[in-house]
Amino acid sequence: MRYLVSTAIALICASLHAQTPPAKPQFEVASVKPAANSETGPGGIPMMREMMRNARPPGVIPMTDPGRIRLENWALLDLIAAAYSVRAAQVSGPDWLSDLSFDIEAKVPEGTPKEQLNAMLQSLLEERFGLKVHRDTQTKQGFALVVGKNGPKLKPAEPPPALDPGLTEDERKAKQMQQVQTGMAAMMQRMQENRENGTPLGGFSRVNIASLTTGELASRLERFAEAPVVDETGLTGKYSVAIETWKNADVPGGTVFDAVEKLGLKLEPRKVTVETVVVDQVSKTPTAN
Repeated sequence: MRYLVSTAIALICASLHAQTPPAKPQFEVASVKPAANSETGPGGIPMMREMMRNARPPGVIPMTDPGRIRLENWALLDLIAAAYSVRAAQVSGPDWLSDLSFDIEAKVPEGTPKEQLNAMLQSLLEERFGLKVHRDTQTKQGFALVVGKNGPKLKPAEPPPALDPGLTEDERKAKQMQQVQTGMAAMMQRMQENRENGTPLGGFSRVNIASLTTGELASRLERFAEAPVVDETGLTGKYSVAIETWKNADVPGGTVFDAVEKLGLKLEPRKVTVETVVVDQVSKTPTAN
């Protein structure tokens, strides 16, 4: 009898253990603060924030060194999107998610693979913001990115330039910010020149990407197409791409379809299935550090 009771208890314990999901990995220590420079810092200006949001590949959490991450002036919307490896447009929640920005510094346990950073950020958002989400899918009218009838005209990406070892982290960030500002200045100059030449390019937008896959290109095209885009090119390389569009109907050749055609690709209308992350609960104010 004792044997039977012991066996039953052991089976119940094993069953309960099997039903308990493993704990998510966590940062060793983390600081979460409202962004002090939410209006003037990188990503504070709406246009800059939108550019950075569109340039950031889904799920990528930058590390300042192998043992630490620092996310400055990230909207809560972008933090959730990064944690769950989706684009911001795939997060469904309150409108104010894009209005609140935070600075996060966290220490990563030694030997942690980068693949665990997303789960760590999930844990942090759950702990500090009370975040609760669930995943869902939606079928929407969108586009498939495919190879055109004459084949791709994509330029292979060049190797990334080596980091200057003589720069400090702050100097490196300042240099990156300068590059962004230079790019914006060049775009504004181009718009001014077009106005002076009598070519009003309403809704002008230009994006240069030094290295990306066609899957990443499909994600970037979503904001131009204003609809989901899935990659069905079958191409596996990395490419250097320039996309230039404008929304002035009086100027021909400025649609996203024209820009894609110049790359030897095509956007075909399709019903596409899009994964979404639905925010069920979240606080505007994080708990104290």
